[in-house]
Amino acid sequence: MTDNEQIATMIDKYMDLLRIIQAEDKVKEAKNQLRETRAKLEAFGVTVENLTIE
Repeated sequence: MTDNEQIATMIDKYMDLLRIIQAEDKVKEAKNQLRETRAKLEAFGVTVENLTIE
């Protein structure tokens, strides 16, 4: 990943966090972003089922 790609990724993450903070329904926004991220990861062949927090 190039430096510019890393910067773009971090800007996306920052904007996602701002969207969660400003959302009226924070849980709904977080779940929407989770679905989007999961779809992107699965498009790259990454399985996320074992990625959990306990």
